[in-house]
Amino acid sequence: MKKDIVMYKNGSFVDFQGVTRQFIVCALSTSSFNNESDYTELTCSTNGILEGAMILPRAVFIGVSVCNPIDEWDEEKGKMIALSKAKGFKLTAPEKSAALFATRAGLISEIMVQALLVKEVEHVAADPGSVIKGYNQMKARWEKEQAEKKFLEETPQELMELGSRLATLKEEEIGRVISVALIKANE
Repeated sequence: MKKDIVMYKNGSFVDFQGVTRQFIVCALSTSSFNNESDYTELTCSTNGILEGAMILPRAVFIGVSVCNPIDEWDEEKGKMIALSKAKGFKLTAPEKSAALFATRAGLISEIMVQALLVKEVEHVAADPGSVIKGYNQMKARWEKEQAEKKFLEETPQELMELGSRLATLKEEEIGRVISVALIKANE
């Protein structure tokens, strides 16, 4: 059995609040991802049509650890978490979670794994939501809050007071006020 190759690459991105976030990507290149033998047989299909089985001598699994903005960056802890995630993918459905498979021995080299790490760091930096659960929803909520805050800051005081008064009215009263405003505007 060939030994596992574990490689890391650090990266960072500026999140939606303007905070620089550190992260680390781990690539685990292994030949024993079913814990039974040096090779894994994988049944492949395209569009649900069985095409046959392949012997896979090596696969690469990726794990990513992103530092929470309230925590202090700890590279060793980040490496441990990223490796743990890569190993977790390895154990749960390797055919669905591997970043790269090889059908022949010798195809996945350290140079190829380094190139994969570079691309994964670029990907995470460009799309943090791909690895941070709920990131895109948090970003959308924050952007909405910022837009509302900006709108309120740019609204003249007299309109703010009018809005406050309208907020106390019942729905049918608001409809009546709008109707009156439209009539007055067309006079």
